[in-house]
This record gives sequence, C-alpha cells and structure tokens, in this order.
Amino acid sequence: MKMSYNLGHVSTVSSSETGHEFKCENGRFIIQPISEGIIRFQATFTEYYREYPSVAVPHDPPIQQAHLKKTNDIWEINFENYAFAIQSNPFAIRLMDSQGSVVFKSCSNPLKMSGTRFEFSAKLLGSECFYGMGEKAHGLNKRGLRYEMWNTDNPSHDIDSDPLYQSIPFFITLLDSSSFGVFLDNTYRSFFDFGKTDPSLYYFGAPNGPIDIYFILGPSIRLVVDRYTRLTGRPHFVPRWALGHQHSRWMEYKSEEDILSIAHGMREYKIPCDTIVLDIGYMDEFRIFTWNSNVFPNPDDFTDKLASLDFRVMSIIDPGVKLEDGFDLYDEGIKNDYFLKRSDGDVYVGLVWPGETVFPDFSKKQVRDWFSKQYQKLAASGLSNSSWLDMNEPSYCIYQGMKEEYSLDDVVDEKGEPWEPRMRNAYAMGMIQAAFNGLRAAYPNQRPFLLTRSGYAGYQRYSAMWTGDNQSKWEHLWLSIPMLLNLGLSGIPFCGADIGGFGGDVSDELLARWYQLGAFYPFSRNHSMINTRRQEPWLFDDCVLHQARRYLELRYELLRYLYSLAYESSKSGIPIMRPLVFEFQDDSNTYELDRQFMLGPFILIAPVLEPDVDTILVYLPEGVWYDFWTSKKLVIDEGGSTISVSSSLDNIPIYSRGGTILPTGRSIQHTNQNQGDLIVVVYPGHDSDFCYFEDDGLSETGAILFMDISLRHDDSGLHIEFSKHMGDWAPPPRDIVLEIRGLDKEPAAVRLDNSLLDTKILDNKVQIRFSDDGAPHIVDISV
Repeated sequence: MKMSYNLGHVSTVSSSETGHEFKCENGRFIIQPISEGIIRFQATFTEYYREYPSVAVPHDPPIQQAHLKKTNDIWEINFENYAFAIQSNPFAIRLMDSQGSVVFKSCSNPLKMSGTRFEFSAKLLGSECFYGMGEKAHGLNKRGLRYEMWNTDNPSHDIDSDPLYQSIPFFITLLDSSSFGVFLDNTYRSFFDFGKTDPSLYYFGAPNGPIDIYFILGPSIRLVVDRYTRLTGRPHFVPRWALGHQHSRWMEYKSEEDILSIAHGMREYKIPCDTIVLDIGYMDEFRIFTWNSNVFPNPDDFTDKLASLDFRVMSIIDPGVKLEDGFDLYDEGIKNDYFLKRSDGDVYVGLVWPGETVFPDFSKKQVRDWFSKQYQKLAASGLSNSSWLDMNEPSYCIYQGMKEEYSLDDVVDEKGEPWEPRMRNAYAMGMIQAAFNGLRAAYPNQRPFLLTRSGYAGYQRYSAMWTGDNQSKWEHLWLSIPMLLNLGLSGIPFCGADIGGFGGDVSDELLARWYQLGAFYPFSRNHSMINTRRQEPWLFDDCVLHQARRYLELRYELLRYLYSLAYESSKSGIPIMRPLVFEFQDDSNTYELDRQFMLGPFILIAPVLEPDVDTILVYLPEGVWYDFWTSKKLVIDEGGSTISVSSSLDNIPIYSRGGTILPTGRSIQHTNQNQGDLIVVVYPGHDSDFCYFEDDGLSETGAILFMDISLRHDDSGLHIEFSKHMGDWAPPPRDIVLEIRGLDKEPAAVRLDNSLLDTKILDNKVQIRFSDDGAPHIVDISV
C-alpha cells in the first residue's frame, strides 16, 4: 500500500523533564530515555500521543535525563553503551552499540501514514534473527515471516497458522551477537513483517491507535528480557504445587467417579500428579461459577475426597454468562449494565457453550470487581486457589457457519466507538486481572495460580498460559518447542502445551515421546478433547506407562531446581525453558535451534520429535558436557559439534553443562511430600553460581530462604561453597548431600570446612554429606 504522508523533516527541537520533542512538517515525536536501558519513541499527527492508558505498562516509566547533542543535522543521545541518533533531513533513526556498530537503521522517513494506519520500517543490515512475538507458530527465528496480533480462537491451527490466541507485540533482534528489543504498545490489529514482503527491510505498525514504541537495549538477550519485564511487569511467582503434573480431560461427567477414578489411577500406577482439572462439564448447563448438582451433589465432599488423595482441584471459567432470566449472574449484570453493548444500546449476544451468551465488559473497574467476587463461591466449595481462563479472546460463537451472524462488529465502547478494533486484544487482560484479584481476596496470603488462553503484553504479572487447542500430531510435538521458547523470550516464563495433544487420537509412541518432552515444560499438563482417545497413561501399552512415570518422576526430582528457577523468573523475567541462543549468544550455530532447549542454565534437553527414530542429532556448544544418564564427559572444541546420539523409545538425550549446580531431592508423588535431604549435583568444567530458593510453597508474604551455591576451579581442584541461609524460612531437619559427578580420577583429598574426609569415587561420583544447619560450608576437592 502506498502511504499518503509521513512526519517530514524535523523543524525544531525542545528538551524538558519529559524528554526531547521534535516538531516536524506534518507531526511531532518525543524521545524519552527511560531508566534501565529503554528508549521510548512516541509520535503523533494529532493532538495526543496516547488517547488511552496502556494495558501493558502498569506505571508511567521514569524518565532519565540524557543530554542531546547536535552535529550538523544529527541529534544524538548517548545512553548506557548505546548511541541513539536522529537525522533531521530526511528523518531517520540509528542505534549504535558500544563498538560503534549500527544495530538498527530505520529507512528514510520510516514512519508513514495512510488515514489512521501507520507503518514503521527499518533496513535489514545483515543476518538478523528475530525472536519473541509471544504465541506464534513456525520456528524459533521469525526472519522472512509476517504476523498479525489479533486474539483468535483457532482450534484447528497448525504449524503455519496466524493469528492465534494472544497478542504480545514485542520482538528481539539479534545481529552479530548484539541484541535489542522493540515493543509496540498498541492493542489494535498490529502487524509485523520480518523481510517477507521485501527482503531488504522489516516493518511493523497498526491500523489505528498510538504510535508508542519502546527500544529495549541489550546487548544480551538476557538483558533485553529483563528490561522488557521491568517495563511491563515481572512474572507472577506461581505456588510450588503449580509446578507439579496436572491432568485434565474435556468430557461429559456422568458421576464423580469419572474423575475420582483418574485420581485413583494416578496413585495406583505411581504417576506423580498434583492437580485434577475440571473442564466445562462440571458446571450446571455451562453457567459459570456453578456446579452440576446431578453429578456433584456435594462439591465440598467431592473436593475433600480428592484432597484425601493429595490432589488439588482446578476448574475452568469462561467469560460468557448464560442469557437466562433468573440466573443471578445474568440478572445482576443486566441490572448494573455490566455487559458489552451494541451501537443501538442493546446487550450484545453471542452463541457459546451455554447457548445465547452475554459478555462482561472487563474494561470497567466495577465489572472486574463484580467478577472478582464470584470466586468466593468456588473457594467455598473447596477448589484450589486457581482458575483456568478459557474462551477469553473472546470466543463469541462456537459454530463456524454462524460467526458472521453473531459478529462483534456492531459492539461499541463507552464513547460509542467500535469496540473490537481497539479492545479485542485487551479483553482477556481485564478478565485475568479480575480473576487474579478475586483469588487473592478468596484465599488471603496465598499465591494464586492462573492459567489463561488469551492475553496481551504484560499479562505475565498475573497468569501463566498454555498454547490452546493443539493436535495429536508429531508436527505439534515439535511446534510446542519454538512456541514455548518464544513465549519465554516474551516475558511469559510459565507456559506449556497440552501433553499428547488436545485434538485427535494420540498414538502410543507419540504419547510416550510427548511425556518425555512435556515433563520439562514449565507448565506440565495432559489435556485431551471429548470424543477422542483418553490419555491416561495406563490405558496405553506398558512402554507409555513406564515413560510417563519415569520422566514425571525425574521432573519431581528436579522440583527444587525448577522452583528456584521460577522464583528467579519472578524477579528478572528470565525464562525457565530457554533456547540455546539465550545461553550461548556468541555461538551462531544456536541462533535457529528449536529442536532442543535448555532447562534453566544447566540442563540441555534433546527430545525425539519424529516416529520410528532410534538416533537423533544433537548440537553441543563449545565446552564441557556430561551425559545426564551416565555422567560420561564430552569436551567440545571451539565451534561446537553436532553428534549422533542413541534415542530408543525409552530414552531421550539429556546433557548437563560443565559447571552445573543442580539442587534436587527424592522423587515424590505430589509436591506436599517432603523430598528429604537436599541433594546438590555438581558437574565440573566451568565456574558457576546458583541461588537456591525455598519457602512453604504457597504464602504471598511468608518466610523465605536463600542459599548461594558457587563452584570454582583452579590448579588445585574444585571449590564448592554454600553460603549461610538468608531469610527466616526454616526447612525440616535434613542433610545436604553434595554429589560431584563425572570425575575421571580419584581426588587427592576431599575437605569439608578444612576437615579431611575419607571418600571414594563410586560410579564416577564423589558424595559428601553434612548437616543443612544454616551455616556456611566449603568443600574442597584436590586433584
């Protein structure tokens, strides 16, 4: 499309406490250096920069004073290790790193308008890779692709589908080991073209709304993600039980026994599991916040039965309210004007599970407060402090052929303007906030667990997510990896995909392989669709049952590691499940790897993603690695190496990085069980640090424990140091069991706090045991 006008040349510049404003021939823009390495660019062709407050940025970001220097027709702001340069004629922007290399170069007159539509374009300077963008299909690197942000219920999506359920208009650019991010804070149907239309440039924009762009400086991807989540909010710290395995099934419940039998099966077959999840069938004719009394005559008694088996119960909630006089939620909403309306003043009516359905207008605080209070009903029935939010794009009609008849086109906002263009992508955020606040009020001083299908940038402050209605296909097994990796790079560290696939009949081999992968998703849940093959592992052959048990047991052994990573994510935004490029940014071989990933900084997972495979190729970056199963040591030379690895049906390749510090415990059946001694597994090969975190797993403001663990190497050997306990949390009496694995010769001496110990290598490891008494301890291994 040919654009009709642009900003034109810069005419005057003025500086104030709010930033540096540049007036141009046809409009104006303001540059605001934000503390913590962020540059905000806002432009307007009208009176206002933003007409509505941001949904994603919870507070006005603090402005940092930065000197504006002019040389000829170039204005330059030096900011941290970067220089941000604005050319006046023609208008253009450049971003240079500390080496003077240009990492971002806009086109001349990059901001162009056609009516209310705007587009911002930049030149492709070399081999840029693009990451992030939230929940998007395709592979890890988005180069050569085009996407739109439009929250869409797309149950038949595949590896090339777009758009999907949620919108995070944020991407990370990596060029020659230098990285920065771009966040377009605009809830309209924004678009991003990474060289698909024109291979010489990339561009992004929206059909309307604010031109509000944040440049988020690196140079590391880690720092970009940290700063993006500092801007849009740190991820909510989930309770420990949410890290446990969950099981769900969309089904028609005939009796409580349909669910209780699943719980009994998990315990009988020794499959670790924490949560049974209820889909829409638990409700009374799909009326939200109700129970089907024919199936659950006494919900308290039902949840007590599951609690006696150490299961939490989580239930689904949709936004739609059944249109029915006499239904209290509907009557209250009509009385108080709480539902979305059409331009003629009538309430908008959709067609979803309850039949004719109306939708709360979550943009109104009073509506969010009203919706929040409904969670008291679920709390009173014994459900866990949690909520699974579905259909909140919003999905307004479940019948494909009737979607036009029930279109949202005529819905308007409070000002009488069309509702959908600006508000659709923000709808789920209001529901998420309402549910989060409702759970906090219903369960005081407990951390809620929210799971959402839809959302907008910043929803990590409240909720985790899963990737919606995937399919029981091998392609979707692979697709879950780049989707979850890019979600992690978009500030959503706690995410997962339905193990086994939601739609279709899963094969035995595919389910076995999916458990091998899904046991390492940050959010790990088996969920399947009505009228498909049930996915309880004991309904398959013994290999499936064995693999589900084995890999979930391993997940629970790693629970202390995962929980510490989840806490770190809540403070820094750093993902739990990471692409290799996140840890090895200087290794260009990792830039497009999306068939393997890192779990935290230390564990490399290489799942099998195709049928009938007994060997796969695994890439190992330069350094020392250890086979997780055997502790066999591999030294990888500069440039990395791709190796062929056996991967029979009962095994996937897993590697520990040299320098691994891995807090573990005994495998348990649910997270309420005591894991016993704190087993810290160390693999030599690189200096490293890890912060171990522990608390009661639940409290919002309770006592906590930190313990820094460091590994250092020198000519004399290894030195492992445990700091004193920091914080008020007192764990139950236990020992610390330190295991140094992968040793290829007997140590000359082992000392604990300068006391010589009598230890021997057994199975390539040395084990040292001492009391976890809260005092600092040092272990020296002389070689």
